[in-house]
Amino acid sequence: MEDAVCPNEQAFKAMYERGYCTWFSLYEMTVADTKNHLPLWDCLFQLENAFPDHPSFPENLAVDASFSNTVIAVGISTWRTAQEPCDLPSFDQEFFIPIASDRPTILTISDPQQSTFVFPRSEDDDHITLLILAWTYILSARWAEIIPGASGPEYSSFEAEWDDKNIPLERAPTGSTTAIVDLGDIDDDAARWWAAVLALEGGWNASIPSDKGPILHSPWSTKLVSEQHFTLSRGTKLRPLLTQYRAASFTTALRYLSNYCEFHNVAEQSHAALAATLLLPVARFDNRRVQLPTPRVRRKVRLNRETTCKTPAWSKNLNQLDKFLTLSCNAVGTKALLSSIFFDPGVACNICGAWLQGTFAFLDSDIIMQDQHILLRVLMKRDPSLGFLWLGAFIIGAKTRSLQEARQAWWKIDLHVAAWTGTLMSFIQEPVSTLAPGTKELSRADECRLMYLSHDQYYTTPPLFPFPPFGSTAITDTNIDVRQHAQCETSHGLEYEGLTWRCRSGQRTTTTFPRIPFRTKDGQLTNGNISITYDKLDNEDDDCSEMVTRNIFTWLRDDDGFPIAERAIREHEWIDNLDSDDDCPITGDAQSTAGGNLHGWLLKTMTKRSNSL
Repeated sequence: MEDAVCPNEQAFKAMYERGYCTWFSLYEMTVADTKNHLPLWDCLFQLENAFPDHPSFPENLAVDASFSNTVIAVGISTWRTAQEPCDLPSFDQEFFIPIASDRPTILTISDPQQSTFVFPRSEDDDHITLLILAWTYILSARWAEIIPGASGPEYSSFEAEWDDKNIPLERAPTGSTTAIVDLGDIDDDAARWWAAVLALEGGWNASIPSDKGPILHSPWSTKLVSEQHFTLSRGTKLRPLLTQYRAASFTTALRYLSNYCEFHNVAEQSHAALAATLLLPVARFDNRRVQLPTPRVRRKVRLNRETTCKTPAWSKNLNQLDKFLTLSCNAVGTKALLSSIFFDPGVACNICGAWLQGTFAFLDSDIIMQDQHILLRVLMKRDPSLGFLWLGAFIIGAKTRSLQEARQAWWKIDLHVAAWTGTLMSFIQEPVSTLAPGTKELSRADECRLMYLSHDQYYTTPPLFPFPPFGSTAITDTNIDVRQHAQCETSHGLEYEGLTWRCRSGQRTTTTFPRIPFRTKDGQLTNGNISITYDKLDNEDDDCSEMVTRNIFTWLRDDDGFPIAERAIREHEWIDNLDSDDDCPITGDAQSTAGGNLHGWLLKTMTKRSNSL
């Protein structure tokens, strides 16, 4: 007898192969890029124009400081549900973005050989750690300028020490815990800033008060805890710095960083460091420390000429930087973007485990795991627009948790950040199929979409996981809202229209957006002969599919019950242990009008559907 929920062995194996071959094709694309000498890290310069429709925090933003561990910004998004002449109304959805933290992110430094990933560098020059520390200050300074109630940054008493012996890097003691940093010919104000940025234990702080009492920190506040420490060097005459310095502003700090990048010719590494810094709130959300490699900075040969001060990078692209600041605050949204590369709209909930088994059978293979840079490039190929986020995740180690969650199908979606970035991350975002006249069934995926679009009180939140339910439902077995709109011959679909930020003094700032098309994900099935490894194939242990299937059917049927036609699904071992007040032994036949007990039955049969278990 055919199983009502679980796919058969042949279908499971075919989906495993589909996952394996999809990622193999992405690997072939990265190999072709290498042969054609295409730039390896061209994704970095996408930073300057990525996600043009992502919102940024407005001026006069109202903040909710009623929590002891964070401060939040509140907005309301508006979503269109159907085209005219359908009368299905748009709906509003409130969303929250944390904009403060109760603790800094802990950073540690290790030898490059001990790091799982090191950004490719030329001639052993590695500035990534230094540049990340600089960017944490810069983003925090900008945050303090635009978030009402925030203050700083302010320098603390902790400073990095200075090199008064002018020791060349190549003559530094082997195994030394000191990293010598050549800052070039800088003035005293810049010297004090670098001494704060590179100090152990935190050389600066940007903060915002909470109504509950504690002082909270910017989302990029860090604390460097390491046996490694920095010794600073500069070309100008070394003299004791004043004890009292006014902390550098956002604009000034950006200029100091720009000068350093020009001096060392590390603009590319600065972009990579910014990508990594944007991921620091994710590390804090995951409650983990960040391990960074020990910098190696060559002393530069100085020419007898003054350094010209050019316009700092990003100073003419401030709107883009503000969008990244808003994106970075939203750690849940950033994690959802990373995980979205593992979603495939053609994979149903009851077989998603096979898709993921095949996916990670290839990603765990020797040709990928021999080099973390290969793994990164393959992941970036799936959705190149997210490449800089994956690079940042690799640099700070956030990729480990992301891959673990993907392997277990345990990741959430964020429809707001999905709409703002044009990212397809859930079946619920896809349009409802138009039914031909006389059609008597619709897919359960479309049933879910129409239930969410109708926005009944029980369906105001989307399904937790991205994969759609399998199969179809008789239209007569759907609730009234679904039945009406499935047959109204009008296009239905979730379409983002705009957002309204809550601002101070009861004011609101509203922004409308053009519809952003969703990007298609790369990774086409190849027709060539692929040697697939089946060691990871295990259709007897598919906890992923079971979990996702139970969750989506709980969302779909928990309020209104299962139709009689879905008796076999309701009694399946994956579904049968649902906790519900209406659970009871199933009785009746295909002609019965309702099953279960009488709790809420009259109301449900009047407003919902009949033929329920």
